[in-house]
Amino acid sequence: MDCIKIKSGTSLLRVFHAAPQSLPVDVYINEKLAFSNLKYKEFSNYKILSEGEYRIDVFVAGDMTKPIISGALELEEGQILTIAAIGDKDKLELLVIDDHSDKFANTEKSSFRAVHLSPNTPNIDIYVNGKDLITDLEYKQNTSYLDVKQDRYNMDVVLSESEMMVLCFSSTLKVDRIYTIYIIGDLPNLEAIQSVDGNTYLCKS
Repeated sequence: MDCIKIKSGTSLLRVFHAAPQSLPVDVYINEKLAFSNLKYKEFSNYKILSEGEYRIDVFVAGDMTKPIISGALELEEGQILTIAAIGDKDKLELLVIDDHSDKFANTEKSSFRAVHLSPNTPNIDIYVNGKDLITDLEYKQNTSYLDVKQDRYNMDVVLSESEMMVLCFSSTLKVDRIYTIYIIGDLPNLEAIQSVDGNTYLCKS
């Protein structure tokens, strides 16, 4: 992807469908269709929006009878945001996650963070190659970006209180990339979804 420069007065926004019990969705921004038929575990592309106030409505795909989630967003200039549709079927909501336009990719390191989006999972720790690198991560909480060397890492997710293992996965982290690893799903069926964040491609000058 080419270098991205955020134009004056605009920001970048994408949507992540992370609600495990929800059908595919259509996302409307200020009553205009922005993203269609977004399935569970899928991301939209980043969309350029002008700074300002927005109404976001999420409908079951193809059914505009009643939104399953509605929310308001105050968008400031120069932001990169991921909005996640999260929760179980009785408590769906939108979570705004800052993809940090002040973070730049490093040609010698890889960067990653974790976000806990499993609605029925207590606080978690994440072990990276056996080291307890992320501790006591709450639902809807994200870590800061961590800079690490390029490698393939084994990651284990355990419940903070009981230390019970609930998910094991491997992640390849490359230099000059900024990643978010989203922990999603309902216990015992958790998954890790790895995304390259938009700040990876920001122009540095």
